[in-house]
Amino acid sequence: MRDRKSYGQFCPVAMSADLLCKRWTVLIIRELLDGALGFNEIRNGVPLMSRTLLSARLAELEQAGLLRRNLPGPGRRAGYQLTTAGQALLPVIQALGDWGQEWIEPDLAIGDVDYGFLLWNLRKSVSRLPNMPANFLVRLHFVDAPEGHKLHWLSYAGPDIDICHTDPGGDVDVWIECELVAFAEIWMGWRPFSDALRERKIQLDGPRAFTEDPFRWLGRSRHAETRKRPPAERVKPV
Repeated sequence: MRDRKSYGQFCPVAMSADLLCKRWTVLIIRELLDGALGFNEIRNGVPLMSRTLLSARLAELEQAGLLRRNLPGPGRRAGYQLTTAGQALLPVIQALGDWGQEWIEPDLAIGDVDYGFLLWNLRKSVSRLPNMPANFLVRLHFVDAPEGHKLHWLSYAGPDIDICHTDPGGDVDVWIECELVAFAEIWMGWRPFSDALRERKIQLDGPRAFTEDPFRWLGRSRHAETRKRPPAERVKPV
């Protein structure tokens, strides 16, 4: 056997698991598929992973031929890029997420929701409506988030959309006050926005065109449209 950590089987499932099933590896590939380029961009998607371990995993993926490092040059940022083999994992990662969305019982508590990870993904899902002004500011208040992390701002400035953790100044167009868990459940497609609104787990103020269904422009997880199995059929997270 070449490596005692290997399953030691020539089965393609085993060989793929040898390569991909180390802790964090699939999530790193997910971030690269989502367009992360630099080290810090990747780490924003895996905030609980140490920098040392991330460096080691990236080196392993490069050695395996799933990614390459791009050196800085004219008009080119330094960073990481998936190879053709790495890009071919897109349907695999999508299928893995869809399976989890369909079959795994969601059981979120406040300690399970990393607000930084949620906001990082929200930044990727938000969009601009045709009737939005060029400059548009949203104030997000997560009432149950840790102290010092309750207030965030979603800033539209021309074509750029950014998440700010300190007040960028200017007039707020939409105020959103909500429970962090409820917001995460709506974004994931696990709870209807209307239910959270009726239960006052989310409250909004601003023009009706933008507050009637704010998740039209806040967006949702790419897996949100995958239907959940009935509760009796779901499996439990471990």
